[in-house]
Amino acid sequence: MSKKLKGIKKLNKAISKEMSFFGITATILQNEFAFYFDDNIITFKLTEDNSDNYFSQFVRQRFNFETDYNFILSLLHEVGHYKANDEICGDIYNFCIKEKSRIEKEIEKSQKVSDIIKLSYEYFNLPDEIMATQWAINYMKKHPKKVQKMWEKMNKAIKEFYQKNLDVDSIEG
Repeated sequence: MSKKLKGIKKLNKAISKEMSFFGITATILQNEFAFYFDDNIITFKLTEDNSDNYFSQFVRQRFNFETDYNFILSLLHEVGHYKANDEICGDIYNFCIKEKSRIEKEIEKSQKVSDIIKLSYEYFNLPDEIMATQWAINYMKKHPKKVQKMWEKMNKAIKEFYQKNLDVDSIEG
């Protein structure tokens, strides 16, 4: 039996407040496994997985950029899709969509970590992904204090969310 999570509205409100500067709303979806932007809404997740690690490695290697705020980097990457939306259109947009579909299918079928990493890097190197990542990195470099304050507010809301949903019995039992 799955337990209903408490405080989702409050968490969404806190993260959305920080993203509202960009004209975007953010929402956590319990069944989402990735950050995603669509129709001025970013869906986000609070758990890290291998794709997050691959993205961090990619950013470090391709852009020589490291941050302690990977959650914000991922959110701002999605904002970057919104900001670069006008630049990625027509044939380039169609190419990106087609390639993403192909790559995602190959990742689902793949059993080898090395293949998954290679395919992930192909995905991250698509024109729309590069532009979104570059936008996020540039924003973080130009506004480090704003990013730090953004993280402090988001992190507080995330910690409160976790605290409300911490199942002490299952940890102690």
